[in-house]
Formats: sequence, structure tokens, C-alpha cells
Amino acid sequence: MNDSGSSAPLPLPPPAFRLGATSFVYPAGWADNVARLVAETPVRDVELLFFEADRAEQLPTPAEIARLGRYRDQAGLSYTLHTPLDASLASADARRRHDALGAIRRCLEVAAPLRPERIVVHVYLGDQEHDPAPPPELDAWRDRAAAALEAVVALGVPRRALCVETIDYDFALLAPVIDALDLSVALDLGHQLRDGRDELALVDRWLPRTGAIQWHGVEPGGRDHRSIAHYPRARASSLLRVLRRSGFAGVLTLEVFREEDLRSSLATYAWLMAALDGAPSEGAVP
Repeated sequence: MNDSGSSAPLPLPPPAFRLGATSFVYPAGWADNVARLVAETPVRDVELLFFEADRAEQLPTPAEIARLGRYRDQAGLSYTLHTPLDASLASADARRRHDALGAIRRCLEVAAPLRPERIVVHVYLGDQEHDPAPPPELDAWRDRAAAALEAVVALGVPRRALCVETIDYDFALLAPVIDALDLSVALDLGHQLRDGRDELALVDRWLPRTGAIQWHGVEPGGRDHRSIAHYPRARASSLLRVLRRSGFAGVLTLEVFREEDLRSSLATYAWLMAALDGAPSEGAVP
């Protein structure tokens, strides 16, 4: 009961987290995307999608980095750096592991002036997503992952800034490494929803170590990275309630790559937050 004797629930604390989006939402370059995010949305963290780093033209130029830095300073932005998708840190192939670390090093060097607060990496079961089964020698896989992640830390990444993403396998397989190295986690809730896993149980297990939550919906045909309007409404409300009650202070990234999905996600997010606060909604449910 509250002080008046009513059993009405106590109001939720305001969100302590930052709302984020990706660096490629609009059909434009790095800096132009961020300029529009700053001007047109409440987003205050941008996930820089350094998905490829084989050639210089795949990464921002020094001039673009300078513009991105100005937006950070003028708008109070923070940046999250997502490292290349083909960086296979736990590969059984030593050359693949070496190349992965080289790619991550290049990304860190390019992004250094922006002082990214979170560095997101993938650790695959093999060399890519959708590997069919855990490696036959699980301890050896964990040892390779641990050595590679330590090597990333040695590049100057603080342990709690290094966020290992939940991708397409039971994350409990990697839990001993995450805990032993005292790293953070990037919870990709859309991937968990896509694969039929209990993403809220994952939030319960990992939230104290979570630096970033990557939130996106899954269309009926199974296509992910769509608007959170495609995320189950009751589970979305439960997620936001947990984040607010816990004081989660990381970033909640709307990880979509199309303008229409971002617009829809922002409208859905605003509706959900208003509903949690008991505010009357304006118009139909998004």
C-alpha cells in the first residue's frame, strides 16, 4: 500500500537508460544519418555499424569522424561501436582469429576520436551465425574465446565496455568466459525472439552485466530487425518495466535499418512508456 492506504502500484522511476538507434537508418552517409537522428528523434546514442572493415572506404573518413564528434559534443550523444560481422574470435582457425583481431583494431583506431562507450563483438560457435551445433570440444572453444577477448581488452578496451552479443545459440555456453573475464553483454532481444528463446529470462540473468540492449521486432515471416511494433506487446511492457525498476543505465538501441521501422518503433516505444505511466494514449495503438 502507499501512504494513502491504497493498494495502487507505486509509480515507476523515470528511465535511466539512453535510447539508441543505428548509424544506418536513412539512405545517406554516416554523419548525415546522425544529423537527422539528432534533429528529428529523441535518440541520444548511436550504434556505429562497422560491419565491414576490409577496406578504408567501408569506414568513416576523418572528415566524417570530425562531424560525428561535433554531434556528440553539441547534442550530448554517446556512441556504441559494433565491430565487423566476420570477426571470428573463437575460430578453430588461428588465421581467422588473427584477422578478427586486426579488423577490430582498425575499427577501434578509426572510432577512437569519438570515445565509444561500448564495444560490441560477436563470438560464434564456429565462423559465422547459424552454426548448427556447439563445437565438439567446448572447453577448447571457450579457451579460444577467452584468449581473443583478452586480446581485445589489451587493445585498450575497458572490460565493462566490451559487450559480447547474444546471437543465435544458448548463451549459457559462453557464460563461464563472460563471468571469468568480468565482461559486459549486449542483449539482442530480437535474435532471441526470432529463435524462440525466452528473452526475458535472459534479461533476468544478465541485466547486471548488460551495457546495451538491441531491441527489434520479428515479422510473421521470420524477418528480424523490424519495428518493435512486431514485438509482443505484453513482453515489451514487461521489458520496459524491468528496465525502469532496475535503474538500467545502459543503452536501449532500436536496432532497425529502415526509416519506416525507426518511425514505427519510436511511436510504439512512446505509447508503451505512456501506458506504463498511466498516461492517456493519443490515438490508436501503434
